[in-house]
Amino acid sequence: IPLSMIWTRGSRAPSELMIVFQLLHWNGSLKALRETKCSRQEVISYYSQYSLDEKMRSHMALDWITKEQESPGIISQELQVALRELEEVRKAGQELRFYKEKKEILSLALSQIYSDQVTTSSWDDQMSLALHGYQ
Repeated sequence: IPLSMIWTRGSRAPSELMIVFQLLHWNGSLKALRETKCSRQEVISYYSQYSLDEKMRSHMALDWITKEQESPGIISQELQVALRELEEVRKAGQELRFYKEKKEILSLALSQIYSDQVTTSSWDDQMSLALHGYQ
């Protein structure tokens, strides 16, 4: 979808909606929507109703967690790329929001994976301790 076609009269500021669509493209969600035969207008209408908030970031982070399960290490790699890009655009004096959002989404995904591992590991340790204590 050409970014110039995304903004429609009466919707949010074009810059936020454009960033949402950049993130959806980067995240692979636009490709998935295209494969489900959603029309361009349906996609635009749907995402025009939502702001780029914690809920949307969380959904995108879940997509990355799924990708991590399929390809371990992908989130760390993407985060390194995002940090490098963020630094480059900062030095060039360009708009940072898209790159900051990428960093936030990937960081959220990593923190969720880490928190799940710590919780699982802690639970396993507790169960092991409990089972060994009863023997």
